Amino acid sequence: MAITDNDIRAKEFPIVKNGYDVDEVGDFLDELADQTQELGETNMNLLKQIEALKAELEELKKQKAEADEKAQQVVNAPVVKEDGVSFNEPSYFKNLETTLRETLISAQRIADETIDEARKKARKIVSDAEEQAANLEAASQQKLAEIRQDYEQLKNAGEEYHKNFSALVDEQAKLLKDSPLYSHE
Repeated sequence: MAITDNDIRAKEFPIVKNGYDVDEVGDFLDELADQTQELGETNMNLLKQIEALKAELEELKKQKAEADEKAQQVVNAPVVKEDGVSFNEPSYFKNLETTLRETLISAQRIADETIDEARKKARKIVSDAEEQAANLEAASQQKLAEIRQDYEQLKNAGEEYHKNFSALVDEQAKLLKDSPLYSHE
């Protein structure tokens, strides 16, 4: 199950003797939650952009299909006579066929270029989002490692203090016990 920014904000740790600084842990969790929320929002925006590019691609495919259909209708059009002149001369239809072929090739090329450009944009958006996510994760991991190191140092310092203080108390008790002022009666 994925951890959300709300999970991070709601997380509470029990307060123990010689434990973490509650404010520092809280600040870190807030910062982590903010970054997680920002990353989630960025991913949602990128997904919306991808969906928009997909819709644009579908629209271009639809327009190409309509252009292909219209071109086919022109090719299949009946012979037209105007003022007694027949338009079924071989050169007329050859020119019409060449023009239609060039138009279809041009439309196909434009559609292919648009599709390629949309795919490139989508890949770039996804790549940028993945890079951003990796950077955020790396920064979070580094911060976590630093916190763990600080914790270990504080833990060791606390243990050293406890040991030194216990030795001091034992030494003082021994001095008092051995003192002539201390009565054994």
